[in-house]
Amino acid sequence: MTLNWVPRHRAAPASPYDALAFASSPRFADQTVRQVLHLHRGGTTSRLRLSNLFGKQPLLVGALRVAAHLGEGRVSEATGTVVTFGGDTSVEIPAGAEVVTDPVEFPFDDDFELAVSLHLPDATGPVTGHPAALQAGYVTPGDATGKAEVPGAEEITALHIVTGVDVLEPVRDEPVIVAFGDSLTDGDGTTPGANQRYPDHLSRRLKTPVLNMGIAGNRLLRDGFGEAGLSRFQRDALEVPGVTHVIVELGINDIGLAAVYDLPRPAADDLIEGLTSLARQARAAGVVPVGATLPPFEGTVFPGYYTEEGDRTRGAVNAWVRRTPEFAAVLDIDAALRDPRRPSSYRADLDTGDHLHPSDAGAAAIAAAIDPAVFGGA
Repeated sequence: MTLNWVPRHRAAPASPYDALAFASSPRFADQTVRQVLHLHRGGTTSRLRLSNLFGKQPLLVGALRVAAHLGEGRVSEATGTVVTFGGDTSVEIPAGAEVVTDPVEFPFDDDFELAVSLHLPDATGPVTGHPAALQAGYVTPGDATGKAEVPGAEEITALHIVTGVDVLEPVRDEPVIVAFGDSLTDGDGTTPGANQRYPDHLSRRLKTPVLNMGIAGNRLLRDGFGEAGLSRFQRDALEVPGVTHVIVELGINDIGLAAVYDLPRPAADDLIEGLTSLARQARAAGVVPVGATLPPFEGTVFPGYYTEEGDRTRGAVNAWVRRTPEFAAVLDIDAALRDPRRPSSYRADLDTGDHLHPSDAGAAAIAAAIDPAVFGGA
């Protein structure tokens, strides 16, 4: 029987030095960071990915354990399992590097909450993380990796250092889908801790891994709120093990944030050129590219973000996405979310209230807007 590593969880790493997005950079010293990862599909043998990609100094992980999460930071002691690195219980990750743990025997079912506890014994400096994880984590003094509870812990909502979980399983003829994008993909506006992001809904609908590589505020052409999509696409999408399809959802922040920060406004042709580049990179790597239209944003509560000029640019990009042969298929987010009476605005029942991000119902509508046959489904 042939086995391979299949990704079950991914979080796109972002730099804590991002001047636009991450003014307050997380730092730890002799603390345990307990984080919760929701795994849609089960498995028995796993490995974890840890990142110091954007760190400026070596990062020492003194201890790492996984366990079943019982809620509010509590874990099942009976399931607690030490995770090693080349047989050692600690590892030093050089600045700019990532590491993969040894395989760990840890059976878990579908829709499982995995608690990952890392002890960081030394002062870390700012760490690589994922700012809008929409999942509670817990920070407590000392080495609490083996403790069932962490009373009085500081609660956080970002994901730090842990960027992925892979499962060893028999080779199957099933798609592995990367959802690559900004806050609409990342899940802003959906209920924290409830796994209501559009990739969550799509994973449940298709019964296959949909890896969420969205970064809130991310742009296609410019750094800030994470590396530009053009810069991170190879690492965050095409290098995911076994990836077969990538959904590209980027561009609305290039339009809106340019207005907010008084930056040069991208023309529709600039965004089209960038999206074309991503589609062609995917095809060259043997990955099927799926384009996503840009959402309506009239009336958004973010001052200066919406302009009529920006909406015309959005309309031109969407028209191209719908007709171009560069993408194998289209996820029409605009059509799924817009108010038919005012197409530049959200339908009220799908709007989180800020007129830019979908609610839980809106995220479900996005996931329902594409034919499963695009991914080889019935």
